[in-house]
Amino acid sequence: MPMSILKYIDVARLVGAGLKCPVCNGTDCRHSRWLSKVEKLGSAGFRPYRCNDCAHRFLARNSASLERILINCTAAIMLCFGIGVGVDFWLESVDKPESALPSARAADPMTPAQKQQEAADSGDTAAMLQLGRDLATGNNRPRDVAQAAKWVQLAAATGNPEGMLELGRYYRDGVGLVQDHQRAYVWLSRAAAANHPDALLERDALVRTMSEEKLKAAQQLSLPTQPVAALVNPR
Repeated sequence: MPMSILKYIDVARLVGAGLKCPVCNGTDCRHSRWLSKVEKLGSAGFRPYRCNDCAHRFLARNSASLERILINCTAAIMLCFGIGVGVDFWLESVDKPESALPSARAADPMTPAQKQQEAADSGDTAAMLQLGRDLATGNNRPRDVAQAAKWVQLAAATGNPEGMLELGRYYRDGVGLVQDHQRAYVWLSRAAAANHPDALLERDALVRTMSEEKLKAAQQLSLPTQPVAALVNPR
């Protein structure tokens, strides 16, 4: 390997191997000229060097320089091999057809929306209620007020106070359901009976908008003799 390249890949110098200055123990040394033919003839197996750190000139065995060259050549070969492997791996990944790569979707964990849907399908009341709200607002999924009402009805039918309050609001405002203040009164009353802190206030506000006749009908409908199915899915 040319010496011009070795000076940039001087691993031997970094690890302190090979040629060293006997005065300062430095490894930054270069070839020097023979002072005379007598010195050269009397120094068989040696070569003159000069330390670039302290400028000291000294003789060292030829094998010291050879050791340094071998270490640096080995390091250069390993570096080239590593670069070649990296380039080969990159080219392989670029050329590999998409069908041969592992499916990212299969490896990815379930999204929050998928987890929520699975929990709701499994009967988790809180998940049912949140799914209904997300469908009603279009949060993290396409907006679908009809499906929103379905999930809120299912949550309310379990007796969940928050679900009953939300269903009362849906009937009151006509969200995914035909607007029905009497059924809104029923579900707000049930949520209030379950000690929901907001239900009583919202029910009383609704009462102020109802006629006496509709209020009596709502109170009759809210009697415990009415089956839940009739209140959730009116004919």
